[in-house]
Amino acid sequence: MIELGRFQIDLEMRTLWQGGKVVRLGSRAFDILAVVTSAAGRLVTKDELMDAVWPETVVEENNLHNAPRSFPYQI
Repeated sequence: MIELGRFQIDLEMRTLWQGGKVVRLGSRAFDILAVVTSAAGRLVTKDELMDAVWPETVVEENNLHNAPRSFPYQI
């Protein structure tokens, strides 16, 4: 479990919690959150993020720019 401000992230169960309640995230949004939080403050490169979230897939760069829009407003 990773504590991040008022959130708890369970990478194994792929669940984001806030105040004891599950925050619903899409799978790509959770993948992005998992990569960034697992980096523990280290800068995550665009290529690293794209490789982790969209492995073996040809992805346009705008997918990376639009992905944060899928996060709920609470985050």
